[in-house]
Amino acid sequence: MKPTHISQKQSNSGRIKPHTFEQCLIHYSPMIKSLIKTLRIYKNYEDYYQVGLVALWHAYEHFKEEKGSFSNHSYTTVRGHLLNEMTKESKYNQRFVVVDSYKEEVTYHDEAFLLDQFISHLDGISTLQKQILIERFYLNKSFSEIADRCKMPEASVRSSYLYALKRLRKQKTQG
Repeated sequence: MKPTHISQKQSNSGRIKPHTFEQCLIHYSPMIKSLIKTLRIYKNYEDYYQVGLVALWHAYEHFKEEKGSFSNHSYTTVRGHLLNEMTKESKYNQRFVVVDSYKEEVTYHDEAFLLDQFISHLDGISTLQKQILIERFYLNKSFSEIADRCKMPEASVRSSYLYALKRLRKQKTQG
């Protein structure tokens, strides 16, 4: 004879949404940790775990039973949010570079004109323009190398470079 009663855990098995979000957290927090490991996220673990929790809440709130099982829905939602966050962080890191980090990379050819002195003449232009000028003059990089590193067209790098020089010359003549 087959057993007539099925336990709560067996009947749920991911097909239906848990009754409360607290139950959902208990049941699905290992999945978030597993996804973080699978995606090889090793920096900012706590931040990504928080993104996973918010995604789980989003999955919990927007689940529709007619669309499939809750476990599949929560897995794809959490994974999608984690991937989106990774993409955002990657784009941010590629676009924004701290100018002070160049102090360590530079080997001084002429002790009379140090990087700090060079940077002090760059007031009044954007951070991107400063970055382009430092790489062009101080690190002796070509426009194409700068464009590749900044992930922007070479023409845009040249334009920013020329505009920065024009602005600096204008400041010099006025001041």
